Amino acid sequence: MERNKFIRYGKSLGLWRDSWLYSTPEPQTNFRDDPIYINSTSEPVTEIIPDDDSPLILPVSVFETVKLMDDFNAPDMRHGDLSKATLIDIYGLKDVSARCNAYDMSRLKQNATIMFDELRSLSDDFSFYGPYKHLMRRMIDHMQANTGATFTDDLFNQAMANHPFMYGSKSPVTYLQGALKDSIDWNKKNFPERNEKNLWQAISRSTLPKFDHWSDKINGLGISIHDTWATHIMLQELTIKGDTFNAKVHFRVQDHFGLDAVDISDAIFKEIRMFRIWFVLQRWQHFGYRPFITELNFTKNITGTRYG
Repeated sequence: MERNKFIRYGKSLGLWRDSWLYSTPEPQTNFRDDPIYINSTSEPVTEIIPDDDSPLILPVSVFETVKLMDDFNAPDMRHGDLSKATLIDIYGLKDVSARCNAYDMSRLKQNATIMFDELRSLSDDFSFYGPYKHLMRRMIDHMQANTGATFTDDLFNQAMANHPFMYGSKSPVTYLQGALKDSIDWNKKNFPERNEKNLWQAISRSTLPKFDHWSDKINGLGISIHDTWATHIMLQELTIKGDTFNAKVHFRVQDHFGLDAVDISDAIFKEIRMFRIWFVLQRWQHFGYRPFITELNFTKNITGTRYG
């Protein structure tokens, strides 16, 4: 619409009163659209184009999950926030312990001790084989200590680093191996910074590490850490010689040793007494034992060739 017609139309609607639209427009100046900058001497300055062949500077984080590390505000990290009425009426947790009345207010300390012993005993049904079978008992001890401190154990690190999953076709190690091979500049013997996104994309297509092998159902790993909460993967070193490469990749993995409403609402979980005891010890306002973060750290060496 022409300017005069636009002003008349607005004026007819009562929109323009002492408006700047009545003033004479300032003359317009058209500038060039190409990447030329004018300095004080009116001499053209060529745009600086970044060097796309710059090598990636290590160490560098190549993947981080959306879920945060050290997330103490997660639903399964709540404790001491539910009443007896809520536990019974909403979650159906009337029959909790087989050894005591869990809700007896006159025996809180004694009942907590009894229930933790019962919890350890029941956990043995899922943890009775192999070198990691004692880990679940150690984690229950840690919960009973009620510090809320992060739990670490070299056995966990070893278990994840050597887990059969790590050598499977869907593991991050396998996907990283392929991405490194395809993204290395083999002529210059470096990894171009522009290809860093290829590593993130490759890991995003993989399955992140967890203990879901059939053996984990009896060796204590599946009950201790079935799935994981957050994973960070860092490329620490990369050596390229001839047509081969060797990469050192660090994994930092966290899980929460705690239960949320979704867990205890699951029919299978609720049917197992161990989880009913666990949930009440954690969430009843008169117990309120703190859940905690379990952290695993391990490093994998990934090797490959230009053509393999």
